[in-house]
Parts: sequence; C-alpha cells; structure tokens
Amino acid sequence: MITAKKVYEEIIEMSLKEREKLFAVIARQGFEKTLYTHDEVFNDIRQSPFTIREAAEYLEVAEITVRRWAKDGSLKTGRLGRNIVFDADDLKKFKMKKLA
Repeated sequence: MITAKKVYEEIIEMSLKEREKLFAVIARQGFEKTLYTHDEVFNDIRQSPFTIREAAEYLEVAEITVRRWAKDGSLKTGRLGRNIVFDADDLKKFKMKKLA
C-alpha cells in the first residue's frame, strides 16, 4: 500500500526539475477527481529523459562524475540526437544502490 509518507519521501528524492513537473501535472489536472492513483500522477512526469545536468542534480554529484559513470557503464544511458540522456527510473535505482 502506498502511504502519504512514501509519496512524500518519493517527492523529496526528486530533482527540482522533476518536482516542478509534478506540480505542473497537479495544477494541469486540478482536482477533477477525488482520488488519483500513484501511476496517474507519477507516470506523467517521468516521460522525458534527464540530461547530464539534471542527472547530476538528482544524484547530487558533479556533471563530470555522471559523465564518468556513463562512460564506464556504471550508469545506463540513452541517446536523444547527439545528447546523452538518462531514464528517471534508472537514475532512481542507481541512487538507491549508491546510498546502500
């Protein structure tokens, strides 16, 4: 069961950019329903990949560290044109593994 405490902890773990997206989703959807599922709220904000800068902010490290982890394969990457990007769920798993 997802509790308010778990949701709060998940929001705190988000980068500032991801939190802005969350609150934009909330503002856009308003309070049309009295109950939203976890997926209805959080799936909307996790659609766009993170840039190196956003990933560094989320992981609380320097951009060069993110680049090093990407280069040595520690951190999964993708490409969007010529840019290196990261999936939000992969970053979350990586962060949890690093903190453990």
